[in-house]
Amino acid sequence: MAITSKGSRRRVWVSGPCLCSSFWRRKQVFYLCIVLVLVQSTTVLGALELQLDEEQPAGTIVGDISAGLPPGEIGGLYFISDHESTGVSNDLNIDDTTGIITTAQRLDREQRDHYSFIAVTMTGVTIEVSITVNDINDHAPVFPKKKAVLKIPEHTAVGTRFSLEPATDADKDQLTTQGYAIREGNVGQAFRLETKRAANKVLYLDLVVNGLLDREKRSLYTLVVEAFDGGSPKRMGSMTLEVTVTDINDHAPLFNQSRYHAIISESLPQGSSILQVFATDEDEGDNGLVLYEINRRQSDPDRTFVMDIKSGVITLNRPLDYELKRVHELVVQARDNASQPEVTNAFVTIHVRDFNDNQPTMTIIFLSEDGSPRISEGAQPGQYVARISVTDPDYGEYANVNVSLEGGDGKFALTTKTASST
Repeated sequence: MAITSKGSRRRVWVSGPCLCSSFWRRKQVFYLCIVLVLVQSTTVLGALELQLDEEQPAGTIVGDISAGLPPGEIGGLYFISDHESTGVSNDLNIDDTTGIITTAQRLDREQRDHYSFIAVTMTGVTIEVSITVNDINDHAPVFPKKKAVLKIPEHTAVGTRFSLEPATDADKDQLTTQGYAIREGNVGQAFRLETKRAANKVLYLDLVVNGLLDREKRSLYTLVVEAFDGGSPKRMGSMTLEVTVTDINDHAPLFNQSRYHAIISESLPQGSSILQVFATDEDEGDNGLVLYEINRRQSDPDRTFVMDIKSGVITLNRPLDYELKRVHELVVQARDNASQPEVTNAFVTIHVRDFNDNQPTMTIIFLSEDGSPRISEGAQPGQYVARISVTDPDYGEYANVNVSLEGGDGKFALTTKTASST
């Protein structure tokens, strides 16, 4: 039921059948009836607004109800009315004789920030009491996770932003989160932080690329990000942010030599290894996996040589012939395994060494008139009977030919003359 003072601005709400037991600290029906009569016959109304910092110990004095009495009114015995949902009966102690209000336990603003009730004097004066619980800086900013992971490709443009989960603070106004800072791990000032306060009062956070990211120089940044509030002293919370710089294909393979040389015998069996080229790539994964091949457009179209795609070993694929080709020039390529590979060239010179694989060839030209092998019986000593030429397609010492004559009973002899050759 509502109890309304004549000419008053407020209504005092009390319960129905359980009025005496639920809301009135005094349980005597006699007193209740007196109050009802007095309230209905008075026009006096007072108000009292009190404040208290949260987390004060139980028993802390909040205020005195008599301070809310209108001038000339005297306090005394108070009757207290409140709803169960207001928390007054659990969190506050009210002395109905003196009007002193104290805390029954520590108050937590984050659980309840306001209390209100009505006090009625024996003379019928009603006082509306309002208690505000003030915030103190009893909470630090808290990140959702103590550790977060972020992947950023190398060479990401300066100014690129990456949103991070913001810290929250159960306090309010200036005592909530006011800013962020990178406290550790920001090598070379590679990153900076930018913030924006949203309509929901949350201070959102972005990690911004502030410098060149090169995975080959640094692939991991372990940042300690700190959030701080506006208290004095400030309360702070932190998280660890691991920033992995991921690879892009920004390096081409690099040979350890620009030109390779080998000398092999023309008798080298097919399948024999000749030499191995080697290249490295500073990228990682497929971007750094080096594959080898012979550039057939520019060299070795006959496939005299083949190359292992993974090891870079060059082997003989066809028989060699020194007399046909003494030097082979190869253009070899090293490429990475990226979708758009980087390619580098190197040159391989293979010299073929001669092997004594050819027999001398002899040609005899008889000097008779008809070219037949005959001589006149009147021939004189020293007369030439035939001219013999000997050739060997081999090279060097393998081309040196010794000619000897057997038979003829000593009636014939050889004279030699070496032809000049280039």
